[in-house]
Amino acid sequence: MFIILALVKVLPCNAQGNAQDKEPLIIMGWVEIARISSDGPYLKAKLDTGALTSSLHARNIEYLEKNRQKMVRFVVDLNCVRSGEKTEITFEKPLKRNVRIRQHETESMRRPVVMMDICIGGKVYSTQFSLTDRSNFNYPILLGRKFLKDRILVDSGYTFLMSRVCPE
Repeated sequence: MFIILALVKVLPCNAQGNAQDKEPLIIMGWVEIARISSDGPYLKAKLDTGALTSSLHARNIEYLEKNRQKMVRFVVDLNCVRSGEKTEITFEKPLKRNVRIRQHETESMRRPVVMMDICIGGKVYSTQFSLTDRSNFNYPILLGRKFLKDRILVDSGYTFLMSRVCPE
């Protein structure tokens, strides 16, 4: 008696088009170095497949309106990976939406969400970040599934697989 094994590539039910049409996924470690502004320092970012939306450490978050557009002004504390130098940058970004974050042991929180560019592995991406105080966490940037989807595979056994070079 012979057993025939067939190797079949399984695609999700909602997969559209040919898998060959998509760009190959980039493999990154669970922590990488990233940059949120073209002249800012490099920061540690945690790639978190358990989080849906990406999150950025911010403080002094203020809602305002400019030219009839809802905006958010916030301060990002930056601790440079290389030198340990501490600095801060104030941003003003259009409010994309508000998100309700459910936490295990506390009440849910409402957070503003803004679009920001992030450079990781020498490539610049535009993605949504919820703004919150992450000063009690090890990583000021958390990259969630919405950012990772169709772009990045996370190898949980490694850190810092990507180049630190970002365009100026």
